[in-house]
Amino acid sequence: MIFNWFKKQALVRKGLSCGKSRRQSRETDWRDWFECSGLARWGLLFLACLAFARIGSWSSDAPLSEIAVLSAMLVAISLFILPLAVREVWKNNHLLLLMLLCLITNLILNILLRNYAKELKVDEESIAALLVPTALAPMLVTILISPSAGFVTAFMVALLSNLFMQSNPGTFLSSLLTGFAAAQLSQGIRRRSDLMMAGAKVGLVGLACTLLIWLARALSTDSLDDLPVLALVAESVWAIALGVATSFVVGAILPILEWLFDRITDISWVELADLKHPLLKRLAEEAPGTYHHSLNVANLAESAAEAIGANPTQCRVCSYFHDIGKLDKPQYFAENMSSGQEPHSQLAPSMSALIIISHVKQGVDLALKAGLRQPVIDVIKEHHGTSLVYYFYKRAMQQQEDARAGGKILKLREEDIPEVDPRSFSYPGPIPQTKESAIVSLADAVESGSRSLRTVTTQRIESLVKEIIKHRVQDGQLDESQLTFNEISVISERFTFTLKNMLHARIEYPKIKREPAARDKDLQPAKPLSDLNPQAAKSV
Repeated sequence: MIFNWFKKQALVRKGLSCGKSRRQSRETDWRDWFECSGLARWGLLFLACLAFARIGSWSSDAPLSEIAVLSAMLVAISLFILPLAVREVWKNNHLLLLMLLCLITNLILNILLRNYAKELKVDEESIAALLVPTALAPMLVTILISPSAGFVTAFMVALLSNLFMQSNPGTFLSSLLTGFAAAQLSQGIRRRSDLMMAGAKVGLVGLACTLLIWLARALSTDSLDDLPVLALVAESVWAIALGVATSFVVGAILPILEWLFDRITDISWVELADLKHPLLKRLAEEAPGTYHHSLNVANLAESAAEAIGANPTQCRVCSYFHDIGKLDKPQYFAENMSSGQEPHSQLAPSMSALIIISHVKQGVDLALKAGLRQPVIDVIKEHHGTSLVYYFYKRAMQQQEDARAGGKILKLREEDIPEVDPRSFSYPGPIPQTKESAIVSLADAVESGSRSLRTVTTQRIESLVKEIIKHRVQDGQLDESQLTFNEISVISERFTFTLKNMLHARIEYPKIKREPAARDKDLQPAKPLSDLNPQAAKSV
């Protein structure tokens, strides 16, 4: 760093640098190593094994060696489950750490709650104190990672809790059912109120399990008088209360885990979709054409994302911010030009291309300054990929041909005419790395291309969309986006449908023909009210 500072100062003294540095995303070497390192993955599993053994020793009278062996066997089971059921967790160590942290926290909570139940002298066969807490980790993991990871977490929580606490089969099945219900009900949560509702429903599932267990006890008991009814009521209330309390705890922990593990939930995406964000307000005031373009791109991207199972809210938010770099020089972009205004006519094609390309770097700079999340910044960087600024590249090629034609007349040498370098007219990239980024990139190109349609018909729109997507595929812009050809076909259909609705032609209303104004001599003076109705005149 210090050597770079000295180099920069030398450039400043020569007048070749302003001394300022562009903002960049913070990426550290140790984090990259931890993310994909096999050694770090095995280290996490070893620490998890030690944690399971320690937790088991708190809740069981079995020897520590026996509990350690059981913990090792459980970790070995996870080695088979994780790569098959949740491959994303197995490949990303920070997600594995998040999942293990939620699992261990849930186990500790279960043990503390069980010990508290013992102090209150609750019946050992009672499951209410162990039922709903198994929903905490599945809800967190489902919201932060994925539903499949939530179901695996629910299974592990139920298995470990009931194994360490030596519970009966009914308790295990109830815990498993409650955890699965929590994972299922936590999918697609977009608001805090949805989270509260999911917690209440989990409480109802816990209540149903409690009633079923008590029904089984009643069927196996000769006399119903032996069943304490007050205990049943207490357990029912406890089950519902713990379900609601779990949702409150999840709502409180979520922002912390999002910040620690750099995750963005659907709840946060909805909050980021607020059009009153300062950057979006600036875009609406300073570059209204770009703002309108961004809204249209958001509609296209959201519709396509819903069709292929991507994150539609993320696509909408990223579409809002993908062109904020145009705030630097909005008048140089076509959608913001007024009639008769052509600022590029006085510039060389290479300079025009440089201005157009720079909106990506300017957008990243503004996003970092505003504290936008990394997925939004990635879309800003990737939405043009490494594509060519074709219009100005063709203008530069035309100028080169004209120069060569004139050079033959003036007998200039071929090497005296500079070559046009395509790299000077290409975006720096990288190409889209995720499905959401690729969808926004395609939506941006399709919406811009639709402005060139003079006559809007279904056939023209369909041909335009297919041509743009085909060009992006052949250019290799979607090679790293994880999109399949089937998904690309679905995206093309959704773009066509949405564009047809956005650009539909209105019917031509007939013009209103106004009658010629009457002449002054044709105007008759109004009769007095008394001549029309004497009684009305008197009343007035």
